[in-house]
Amino acid sequence: MRILKQSPLLQQAFQAKIQDKISDRRQEVKESLGGGFFGEIGASFVQFQQIKNQIKGNLGENFLSFLLMSLPDSWVMFKNALIPIASRKLTEIDLLIIGNRGVFLVEVKTWKGSFAANQDKWKKREGVKWVPLENSPTSQSLYHKKMFQQWVIPQIYGFHEDFIFAPVIFPVAKWIGTTNCSVPVLQGFQELTQMLQQSPECLTNEQVLIISKLVENCEILDSSEDSPKFSPKPKPILDSSEDSPKSSSKPKPILRKRLLPSE
Repeated sequence: MRILKQSPLLQQAFQAKIQDKISDRRQEVKESLGGGFFGEIGASFVQFQQIKNQIKGNLGENFLSFLLMSLPDSWVMFKNALIPIASRKLTEIDLLIIGNRGVFLVEVKTWKGSFAANQDKWKKREGVKWVPLENSPTSQSLYHKKMFQQWVIPQIYGFHEDFIFAPVIFPVAKWIGTTNCSVPVLQGFQELTQMLQQSPECLTNEQVLIISKLVENCEILDSSEDSPKFSPKPKPILDSSEDSPKSSSKPKPILRKRLLPSE
């Protein structure tokens, strides 16, 4: 597997947005505590927690990416991939893996303890009680899938009908139990590798290259242009399997570039 990187300018733009959010949150906490000494303490705690969570998440993502290096060289991976959505906004995907068996938008949760979910509503076990969680990992991953589809589908043609998957993986959780969640939930590295290796082939090497180039070269959408929409009458999806006896008569996938000049 090859690890690719996106534009540093794209990363800088996203980090600037993150820092703005952290600053706003610090100010909210400071004002809620009346300012002064206790306000500064509360604001500093918010920033400390943010840095701690970021380091913890990066460690989990780096560990998984290292273990996945055994995949074939035709596969590619982006760590902390950024996908434009609309009005100069971005969404971040922990691990974006592209290969012959599809595109995998992997959400990594380095949560410890026991968790349960039913229809994307999550709760954590604390002692003998189950406490509801405000943030839903599966809803977040489903959002990533929808945003990626909305961005990439208008730029390609002739691909397999269903080639995008958005699993959530808990590499260090003690116990995970889920029912009727909208995306796959995996516990541990072994389940993720099984999914990557056992999913049916749906993309050719050429299609893998096309998608990886789109991700590698993507830029923020202009504020006057919304994210591309699905056509109300989509064109028929052609079978792009190389084993098909009629594959020679079908058009090759067309890359429709929508890249905008940098600011």
